[in-house]
Amino acid sequence: MRLQDKVAIVTGAASGIGRATARLFAREGARLVLSDLDQPGLDKVLAEVGSEKGRGVVGDISKEETARRLAQEAVAAFGRIDVLINDAGIHFLKDITDMTEDEWDRLMNINLKSMFLCCKHVIPHMLRQKKGAIVNLASISSFVGQEMDGASTFAYNITKAGALQLTKSLATRYAADGIRVNCVCPGGIETNILKRATSEEVAEFWRMSASGHPMGRNGQPEEIAQAILFLASDDASFVTGCPLLVDGGYLSR
Repeated sequence: MRLQDKVAIVTGAASGIGRATARLFAREGARLVLSDLDQPGLDKVLAEVGSEKGRGVVGDISKEETARRLAQEAVAAFGRIDVLINDAGIHFLKDITDMTEDEWDRLMNINLKSMFLCCKHVIPHMLRQKKGAIVNLASISSFVGQEMDGASTFAYNITKAGALQLTKSLATRYAADGIRVNCVCPGGIETNILKRATSEEVAEFWRMSASGHPMGRNGQPEEIAQAILFLASDDASFVTGCPLLVDGGYLSR
């Protein structure tokens, strides 16, 4: 029960790493405010968590009003905010010469602006408490350039490099105020990011991904949730500004 009676906000909670994190946090005693655009998926997670422990906010987390509502709902329902998990994000694959301005703006808004907005509205509550933990979802893509199927993930990589720098900047800024800010940097994690791909394309993608990890396999969302739990809990009381690699050895090559 490492999060007993703590109040945690989790974005992107309807699927993948966010869903695994919400489930694990609930088992560890947290009270939760979960956010996603996918209302049916969010409702399913909330049903698993239980109405006494969970609240949901459906909306576009790249909009300030949604971030504001998240913080307000947590305080109204549970009286405080102890943990913020910035998980919401999408993948993107296209060369810079082909990417449109609208695609750039959408990716930056969902993957990076959402983190800024959630931190903006949560940190004031943590400052009043003189304590809090924020965990951002970065990536191995925070550190390296990558290509897939002959196209670049440059724009996605930029958002994840931004998540890493946001983590470090907020960590040093608010360390004296009792707020810890860290990020998890996953390798290839088998989520449903390939929503429009065929089953054969999905299987081939994950086979290729597994070959890039010295451990010879991809990770699972539950493994990333365990790393997030560590950083969010008091077990990590002297850890801040840390990019925690959970990548099966990918960046060690």
